[in-house]
Amino acid sequence: MSKNMLLDKIIGALVDGDDIEAVRIANEALANGISAIDILNKGCALGMMKAGEKYTQGQGGSSLTDLLLTGEAMKAVLEAIKPHLKVDKSVAAGKYLIGEIEGDIHSIGREVVKTMLQSAGWEVVDLGEDVPVQRFIEKAKEAKPDIIGAGSAISGSLDKLAELKKRIDAERLPVKYMIGGWSTSPEFAKSLGAYFAKDAVEAVKIANSVHGSKSKPRQL
Repeated sequence: MSKNMLLDKIIGALVDGDDIEAVRIANEALANGISAIDILNKGCALGMMKAGEKYTQGQGGSSLTDLLLTGEAMKAVLEAIKPHLKVDKSVAAGKYLIGEIEGDIHSIGREVVKTMLQSAGWEVVDLGEDVPVQRFIEKAKEAKPDIIGAGSAISGSLDKLAELKKRIDAERLPVKYMIGGWSTSPEFAKSLGAYFAKDAVEAVKIANSVHGSKSKPRQL
């Protein structure tokens, strides 16, 4: 079976919420030389996106339960491929504080970013989902991270991402700020003076590239 066919089958299994089949195909893909990162970006990410679109557009009677099953299947695949995720560790890693901003309860994207960062040698402090701005600030003062990463898949939470940047600046916290998630964009990040990561692989690349840098955030 070709690479594209295996990746398409992973996408289909995720949309169907079939965790057993999704893991089986992911393992078959690994055995056929497909990298874990390709499985993650070209299979899992697209499967999650397709399932999300199907739900929001009301296609085929898709329900919230279906979307949750897709999320569980994604977690199962992530656990299966986690030992095979390899990221460039040429740059010394640091500490990364991550969480979904208040109003957002999505967790899959954050879990993927966390796993990739840990694979790259980063110490990750995970605040979970629906995290108030004040909680980010309090934990940052306690944990002293190099980077604060906040995500949002809901456009209604964008103001909270902006509020968090203002609080970071007001408190003069010596951290970089990175955002991501379906509702965010490079333009929005630029308006905040933040870094933007479109996916987990880019989040690791940016984290490694800015770690230890005292320069003003730039769009990569």
